[in-house]
Amino acid sequence: MNITRKVFSLASLLLITLLFISPVKAAVWQNENEWDSDWEARYREWVNKEWKEDFFMNPDKPLYYKLSHDCADAVYLMRLIFSYEHRLPFVINNAHGKGTISNKMKTWDKLPPKKRVRRFMDYVSDMTSTQTLAHDTYPIALADISPGDVYVSPGIHSYQIVNITETGIAEVMASTTPKAPRYLSRYESFPFYVPENTKKMTDGYRRFKQPKNIHKRMQDQPGFSDEQYRVADEVGHNYVKFTDIISSKLGVRKEKPAEKSLRLLMALCMYANDRGVYVYDALYHIKEIRAKGRKCMTRSEYDNFSTPTRDKRLRQFFDAVREHIKSTYSQDKHSAPQRWAAAIFSEKPPHPRDMKELDKFCKVELSLQSGYFMSLRELRIKSDAGVLISDPNAPLDYRWGITTEPPYKPKCPTY
Repeated sequence: MNITRKVFSLASLLLITLLFISPVKAAVWQNENEWDSDWEARYREWVNKEWKEDFFMNPDKPLYYKLSHDCADAVYLMRLIFSYEHRLPFVINNAHGKGTISNKMKTWDKLPPKKRVRRFMDYVSDMTSTQTLAHDTYPIALADISPGDVYVSPGIHSYQIVNITETGIAEVMASTTPKAPRYLSRYESFPFYVPENTKKMTDGYRRFKQPKNIHKRMQDQPGFSDEQYRVADEVGHNYVKFTDIISSKLGVRKEKPAEKSLRLLMALCMYANDRGVYVYDALYHIKEIRAKGRKCMTRSEYDNFSTPTRDKRLRQFFDAVREHIKSTYSQDKHSAPQRWAAAIFSEKPPHPRDMKELDKFCKVELSLQSGYFMSLRELRIKSDAGVLISDPNAPLDYRWGITTEPPYKPKCPTY
């Protein structure tokens, strides 16, 4: 008996010694739960209540404080952080190699637990983009849109859906470029995009794949629907008509004219400022290639940075808002959104008070961190006149129609 006890004691001592000597491979966090319909419901509630504009700028949350992010990073981090805080698996596709990226990775096993999580968040941000979101999410039915779902326009932008209003508006939050610690922006409006990739279905309103389904085709995901692409085609990709259909499916009451004007103006503001990001990206790219001794963009670069389709849609959106105001202005002409919208389209100079309020509501930044701004009214006038230049090689003033004389003549090939 004593010999047995001694052998057992020696074996235990050896095991403990080996544990201290041998490196322990630790996952980023251990899974204690599995994704199912109940956890998805809790996730939607968490996004609605906890996912706020200051999430990454709150010193009371040191693990996430001043974490750098752009629009796609914020989308992934929303799902990742909920998974971590509730010990659920986080699994996405590895777009840069084989297999997946998950919280089971042991790359950072030598770090303390919270530092592992922080490093994992940085790693996921570095490995993902709006392009990879198309592979980690799938399209859903319009009536099924909920907090926690996302809108993705690959290579362009992405949004987190955080609330559905009683009028059926999908409120969104978003980050932007360049990657940096910042407050998230919140908009009581749909994203200004209409799904258009009907064949591949890589854009639009989407939901994260659960880990157990990560390798399944999007058509085999629970709740998959191609409805939004069919609806978008039926309305000719008209943003106003498309979002009216969504709000009718999600809302419990109809929008009032001023409410609709406000959300359309918010979307118009978002879209116009998105153009500022595109102009910035083009100017920055030109600077880069000229530093390498090249003056002009290649065909593929030109296609990536030019904005003819966006500029056409901007004109179409101005026209759609103009029609809305024509048909509803008399119903509520004293409300601020109706007055602002009227100020944009008035042929006569609008009341100074209305322009002051409109500019406070939204001004268009011509290039990121440039300090140069334009009013929505001025942008509408230039869009109507057709003086916005889509050529990414053009200087800033020509891109926005600020300079029109002498007329812009490309010095580089156009495609």
